[in-house]
Amino acid sequence: MLKFNLPIAPGLNNATRNIPGMGRAKTAVYKQWLKQADAHYVMQSLGRAQKVTVPYACSMTFPEHLHGDLDGRAKLILDWMVSRNLTIDDKHCYKLTLERIGGCGSGFVYVEVFPYARPLSAGEPRAAA
Repeated sequence: MLKFNLPIAPGLNNATRNIPGMGRAKTAVYKQWLKQADAHYVMQSLGRAQKVTVPYACSMTFPEHLHGDLDGRAKLILDWMVSRNLTIDDKHCYKLTLERIGGCGSGFVYVEVFPYARPLSAGEPRAAA
């Protein structure tokens, strides 16, 4: 399981820009956030690098008074976790919970990542005990 705080990611629409003839490029705001996220994670992990290597669920708790949508910010955080080798590809994120609550640090998002035990689908046999 991973638990940590990160600075709030910029909105997804502010993360990249089009450069004519070259494609998409990261904005200065996004590059700055990546550096801040790295620094905050290193301070909290204290060298205890962990990785979630199985399908996972992720919960992100944002401050109540955050302006803008949460889903684009969450996508940038999921991508950051993959790029930093904390999780496997986010296509294996089977459950994502986003919420806004009071009492949360105003500039930070609280992130929890844990293995996901998927429910059995209809007719799927249970494993023998």
